[in-house]
Amino acid sequence: MRYFLSLLTCSLLLSCKSDKSLELSVIEGFPSEILGCSCYYATSEENFKNQRFIYLDSYEATPAFISIADTLVPIDPKSNLNYKVEFDIEKEVQLDQELFHREGTLKVTAADGSIYTTPIYGECGC
Repeated sequence: MRYFLSLLTCSLLLSCKSDKSLELSVIEGFPSEILGCSCYYATSEENFKNQRFIYLDSYEATPAFISIADTLVPIDPKSNLNYKVEFDIEKEVQLDQELFHREGTLKVTAADGSIYTTPIYGECGC
């Protein structure tokens, strides 16, 4: 019985694998491609106030932007080709007629299966 439990434990430990990790870097300020109506998210309220964003788009239009290894990467948020972007908005507050504050979670999955997940704090509007 001990042999069986030892064998089972070893096989479970060896079969476990963690998700590949994708690391996004901070985007300082707004890229020139982001004009007018837009969505912009940071990982915290402090980063938001300092314009240190993790994701930006022209109001859910292409291209959206993330940064990997301090390189600005344009992505299509509606396509799963290179990066799949998923938002789970847990809180949305209308600040004025065309501006919404949002909090939730951002999950970015790369084509190789690596994943980045973070809380987000940001706004969408004009």
